[in-house]
Amino acid sequence: MQTKPIVSTRADDPELDERIDRFVVDLAERVDAFQDAEAARDRETLRVLARDLAAEAAALGYPLLVDAAGRIAEACGEGAPEALHKSVEDLTELSQRVRRGHRSAAS
Repeated sequence: MQTKPIVSTRADDPELDERIDRFVVDLAERVDAFQDAEAARDRETLRVLARDLAAEAAALGYPLLVDAAGRIAEACGEGAPEALHKSVEDLTELSQRVRRGHRSAAS
């Protein structure tokens, strides 16, 4: 069963169209960076990536991504590799839903 696409809560703001487009297009590459840092056990890079993603996702209307980034940052401090891996997997799944919810997915 495929989960529901995620649409920005700010999708109706024409001033953000280009920023949202760029964010969604770049999201796969950003998730790759999370996966690479997690595989390398580089918690500091993960914290920075999570902070940056959370800030941009908040500005562009993606609260679920903000929460996911927060869970990654939290897991970095716990020292539990399983929790960190799960949080990166969750971000990966959410990013796929964001891409499916973007207007470019409808074309």
